[in-house]
Amino acid sequence: MGSFKEAKRHDVLVRAYAQTNQSMLLLLLGQGKYKNDIEQLVVDLGLEDKVVFLGFQENPFPYIKYAQLKVLTSDWEGFALVIAEALVLDTPVISTNCPSGPSELLPQKNLMPMGDVDAIADKLSQAMENPKQFQAPFDEALLPAKIAEKYLHFVQSIK
Repeated sequence: MGSFKEAKRHDVLVRAYAQTNQSMLLLLLGQGKYKNDIEQLVVDLGLEDKVVFLGFQENPFPYIKYAQLKVLTSDWEGFALVIAEALVLDTPVISTNCPSGPSELLPQKNLMPMGDVDAIADKLSQAMENPKQFQAPFDEALLPAKIAEKYLHFVQSIK
């Protein structure tokens, strides 16, 4: 889910998915500049029956909650909110180890090298075989109330 833009590397995801046995459907939520390119790639790879484009969803949380797996193949992220959301909802996650986000939220075993279609396909195959092995706990220190407490403590310490 998310915008179809260069940073998200949906092309890498679809190419890696094509190398698996496709035992799970690949659902893609969102809109964006590269959506038509990704739709064409799906056709070129003969995956039309396995990849579903759901467009923009006002409330993506049911999709996250009931997904068997969340996969990110980004070249960069900010905080990677979608990973935190998946963790809170107990959805297993695998992600590229891109700068800023995934490695702060996920254990090493859940991370994949960026842009490496073969390595991503391998991890994706493992995850489709047993998604539960990629569940990870949510760090409650990231909750807004906990962060606000830390800010207040910091402000008080500099007075």
